[in-house]
Amino acid sequence: MGMFFVLGLIILLVLFEVVSGVSLIKNDKKYLTYFESVGELRTGSDVRLSGVSVGKVEKVSLAGNRVEVELSISKDVILKKDSIASINMTSLLGSSYIGITFGSVNSKVLEEGGILESVTSPSFNSLLSKLDKTVELFNDQFAGYSDKINSILFNLDNVVASIANSKGSIGKLVNDPQLYDELMTSLSFFSSISQKIDSGEGTLGMLVNDEEIYNEASKTLKTLNYLTQKVATGEGSLGKFVNDDALYNSINDLSANLNQLVDKVNSGEGTLGKLVNDDRLYYDALNSVRKLKNAVETQEDLAPLTTITAAFGVMTLF
Repeated sequence: MGMFFVLGLIILLVLFEVVSGVSLIKNDKKYLTYFESVGELRTGSDVRLSGVSVGKVEKVSLAGNRVEVELSISKDVILKKDSIASINMTSLLGSSYIGITFGSVNSKVLEEGGILESVTSPSFNSLLSKLDKTVELFNDQFAGYSDKINSILFNLDNVVASIANSKGSIGKLVNDPQLYDELMTSLSFFSSISQKIDSGEGTLGMLVNDEEIYNEASKTLKTLNYLTQKVATGEGSLGKFVNDDALYNSINDLSANLNQLVDKVNSGEGTLGKLVNDDRLYYDALNSVRKLKNAVETQEDLAPLTTITAAFGVMTLF
């Protein structure tokens, strides 16, 4: 009887611990934290360290103008002095629990009975209030656009009705079966073309499938690479033309000499310079041409007289 009584008592204690959340057997560590408001937090609510359940809320009581919350946490859990406690909700309509952060690695360990720093999380009522204000603001912003929105919806309704009745280009595209047939014909045509290409028929098929073209292109690229290397190293006439500075220097010297020659001609130096710049040569040549012309004309005028004189001289001889 005594053994059954003790066993029954142990079972009752375990059930009481499970139902109430109050530990009667384990010797947990106690900590305190303070909030301005705890919302739906109650005694026996869960305490979680980064989401993992590590204890229960032992007591909730008023302490002046704040709410004191006593936490019962497992002895093997280590809290840091910069760990932070907050009140969180399991869901929008669920119960609340205390959430605790790990804290930094270099922070000191919070001794049993210490006070955890806390932050105030927004309550469900405050969230609903902000949501109501947001909805009101949204309604106020779009109240002036109700007519435009109704007009847009009316136009969209007309467009959808026109499409359903096969009106317009889009309506015909949606409802005309001929378009489907033509599309299927086009797809069949392209399918046959792709099959021919895949089988190597035609010029495009040979370009896609014939490896000889690739080999020829590879040879051509190798030849071009070889030629460019020869040009880059200065081999051959083209290489010397590209890399040899002597040609560039010769062109510069020739250009300088030509500039000097042009300067001399412009300044009237030398025979060519005088021919280009001295006007006397022009006038002398003009006078000579005039004298030659006068002499020719005079000779033409004296030609008859000279002929008569010559004839008279011949007759005198006879």
